[in-house]
Amino acid sequence: MGKNAETKEEIRKQALKLRASMDAEKRSAAGKKILERLLEAPFYQEAESIYCYASFQDEADTAGVIEKSLSLGKKVAVPRVMGKREMEFFFIAGMDDLRPGMWSIPEPGAWCFRAPRPDVDALVVLPGAAFDRAGRRIGYGGGYYDVYLAGNTKCRKAALAFSVQCMERIPSEEHDIRTEFIITEKELVRCLQDYPQTR
Repeated sequence: MGKNAETKEEIRKQALKLRASMDAEKRSAAGKKILERLLEAPFYQEAESIYCYASFQDEADTAGVIEKSLSLGKKVAVPRVMGKREMEFFFIAGMDDLRPGMWSIPEPGAWCFRAPRPDVDALVVLPGAAFDRAGRRIGYGGGYYDVYLAGNTKCRKAALAFSVQCMERIPSEEHDIRTEFIITEKELVRCLQDYPQTR
């Protein structure tokens, strides 16, 4: 099957397999580089609120993002699954506010306050299985971020990924949320600025 004919599910499986096969030491070093690049980025420095997933298994680690953001005085909100294709973000004061939630992914505890929808002063850090340089992303199949961010053009969006998760081109539908930036251990890709808006 040619590259163009690959389905989202096939690309997702391929990207997750590549990510899982990374050597633990290399993954850790790459994760540190990704964090460094994020912290240096003006769009991160300018954001007052960081809406960030809690990393799970072999995702690019976000604990450093959360802890550093809190130490800088930024508000940090982490998602909690509320139902099918439905999630909300809740502010946390530290990693201690996280508990195993849906699929054992860390989520904010019941005592955390709900965050408003992200606005111009917010940066949303997107998870995903695969990305291309135009900002198209393939998530994990639940559609949570596409639903949560539908119609929201005000907040900035950045994805953290290992370079093995970046593909030449991935299929996209009208409702799929695109990311403005992809930060890997090798580079910062300015998707919507440097690549065509065409789908």
